[in-house]
Amino acid sequence: MICLYGGTFDPIHNGHLHAARTVCDALQLNQLRLVLSARPSHRKDTGASVEQRWEMLQLACGSEPQLVADDREIHRRGPSYTVETLEALRLAHPEQPIGWVIGWDAYRLLTSWYRWERVAELTNLVVVHRPGHLSELDQDMQEFTRQRQVPALSGEKSGSVVILEQQMLPISAAEVRGLLLSGKTADHLLPGAVATYIRQHNLYGVVSDP
Repeated sequence: MICLYGGTFDPIHNGHLHAARTVCDALQLNQLRLVLSARPSHRKDTGASVEQRWEMLQLACGSEPQLVADDREIHRRGPSYTVETLEALRLAHPEQPIGWVIGWDAYRLLTSWYRWERVAELTNLVVVHRPGHLSELDQDMQEFTRQRQVPALSGEKSGSVVILEQQMLPISAAEVRGLLLSGKTADHLLPGAVATYIRQHNLYGVVSDP
């Protein structure tokens, strides 16, 4: 299976890495590709540039043998749409099973995604979330989930939903940015190399010592 985990990664943090490892273990993956959303359509601005977020993503994946930083959306012009990434991937690998990892909050808002129905046709959705939150889906998403949910992927090329009810680390990129902007440390929430990079490049309001 080709499995990808997309995100703005602004910045990538320990919660992202924990979720990625969880998916690798649950699906028995040898490799999970972390795809940088270079120009996310749902955000006007990011705290770090495309180049800086890409460098941090590479640093974070450098010590994780199963994780690979993927720059395919950096090289495409215009907004970064998941459907376009998946269409290109399906064209290149017509017979391969494909998985796309998303968090629970993103899954709840799937119907707001650009061409979301096509996304659901092109990939198997691998949803990571904390147990006991299925009731938070609206009626349409509950029905969508009932129709497509399977307990585990077993060779499906696309079209299925797997919900991994695992304990996720309660960390968000917004929390990390908020701590740094207020002058506090976020080292405990970040891979060491990423925390160092942020200080070296004065990102998210961090001011390095002279």
